Amino acid sequence: MNERDYETPEQAVVMVPANYPQAIRRAGGIPILLTEGDDVEALLDRLDGIIIAGGRDVDPARYGEEPHERTDNLRPEQDTWESALIATAIERDLPLLCVCRGHQLLAVERGGRLHQHLPETPGYEEHGATGGEWSNHVVEIEPNSRLGSILGTNVIGNSGHHQGVADAGDLTIVGRTEDGLIEALELPEASFLLSMQWHPEMLNQTKIFDALIEAARA
Repeated sequence: MNERDYETPEQAVVMVPANYPQAIRRAGGIPILLTEGDDVEALLDRLDGIIIAGGRDVDPARYGEEPHERTDNLRPEQDTWESALIATAIERDLPLLCVCRGHQLLAVERGGRLHQHLPETPGYEEHGATGGEWSNHVVEIEPNSRLGSILGTNVIGNSGHHQGVADAGDLTIVGRTEDGLIEALELPEASFLLSMQWHPEMLNQTKIFDALIEAARA
């Protein structure tokens, strides 16, 4: 169920699927849910690592485009706050994991842009699934990448998204699906930054969270 199903015009919600905190606990970390609008600098003074999770579409105004008719559920305030979290975490070299929407927002923050609706994007018409449905696919990972050292060079990803990264900005592309969609990104100068379109917390890819917690302890 989408988070907007719980919202009213006067009241937004702060929530994340239980898979995320469960994965962090299993890896030995303590999960803390951050609320939109909190002071970014003060928050990051107290944290050892951060995850930017999945969720609603990113406002295309952030990368200079008008919304596609299927781009909806926008919240520019959330985009701005989470982008500040990303930028400040990178500036501080704080361990950072970006998943699904987080992966897309990271790319936009670093100068990239998105495919707004994959089913109408040439070459990606058969990619993914939406509306509560999911599909699985193979992701080819670069062998000399940090992600490759953690998961190997051939992993199963899942799709429940209709948007995807079209331009990765200044990030390094380290994973693609068979149809060529950008599925994993890294920033080589960062001590620990992993970004992926699929959901490792849903696929029991525990090594991702083990690596995040290990980096947070360093």
